[in-house]
Amino acid sequence: MNKTLLPSQELVEKIGILASEYEMRYHGCAQCVLAALQEGFGIADRLTFKAATGLSGGIARMGETCGALIGGLLAIGMIFGRESLEEASKSEEYQKTMDISSILIHEFNKEFGSTKCKDIQTKLFGRYFNLNDPEQRKEFALSGAYTQHGCPSVVKKAATLTAKVILKNLNKQ
Repeated sequence: MNKTLLPSQELVEKIGILASEYEMRYHGCAQCVLAALQEGFGIADRLTFKAATGLSGGIARMGETCGALIGGLLAIGMIFGRESLEEASKSEEYQKTMDISSILIHEFNKEFGSTKCKDIQTKLFGRYFNLNDPEQRKEFALSGAYTQHGCPSVVKKAATLTAKVILKNLNKQ
C-alpha cells in the first residue's frame, strides 16, 4: 500500500471525484469505485479490478446489491482481508474486515435507504430499469444515469464513504 498518502480529507475528496469521473466516462460502478480506491491507496491490482467486471448494475445488471458498494467492499478486503485460507473464527484479518465492511454497509444504507440497486434507481429516477433489457438500458442512459446526479453521485458517495472507513481503520493500526 502507498505509504505517501495525501492528507485524509484531500484523499477522500480526490477518490470521490475520480470515482465519479470514471462512472461518467466508462460506466461499471463496481470497477469505477474500486479503481479510484486502488489508485488513491496505492493498491492497484489488475486481476481484482478485472474480477469486479460482473458486479456492476446490482451484480450482473440484476438490480441486487449496489455495485458501487461492492467495489468499496473489495477495496476494504484488499487492505484488511486475510491472505490465506484459515478458519474464519481464528483469523484476526477476517474478523476485522467483516467489522469494517459492516460499518461501510451501515453508512451506505443510511445514505441511500437501501443497499439494492433497484431501490437506489427508484430513489434517483423514480423507477427501476432492468439493465439486462437493451431497451431499458437505453432508457436508463437517457434518464440521466451517467450524469453527475445519476449513478456517478452514488459512485462518488460509495467511494468517499469507503475511503473514510479505510482511513479511520488504518489510523487505528
